[in-house]
Amino acid sequence: MTSKETTSTRYVRAPGVVARRVAGEMLLVPVSPRTLDAFSGAAELFVLNESGERMWIWLAEPLTIDEMARKLIDEFEVNPELARADATAFIEVMSGRGLVALAEERA
Repeated sequence: MTSKETTSTRYVRAPGVVARRVAGEMLLVPVSPRTLDAFSGAAELFVLNESGERMWIWLAEPLTIDEMARKLIDEFEVNPELARADATAFIEVMSGRGLVALAEERA
């Protein structure tokens, strides 16, 4: 990711992902065919930690990585470098799995 992307690009939850709390953990289940195992037909399942769950919740609305980092600082009282690194890693991993998408530009 370039610095321009991380400061101005907004991200949101990708469509077609079901989130459920099971046994105290937040689980994400993508329902798109690309996440199915071709042999068994089973879908991938993602378990989020506490900060991952908060970022997932925040992405109901379009946010930049910097905005997410500020929220992490406020909520978890972490230093800015760690917050930005965590937000960047979350977006990179979740985007790579098709769970987070670029937000459409709004007029």
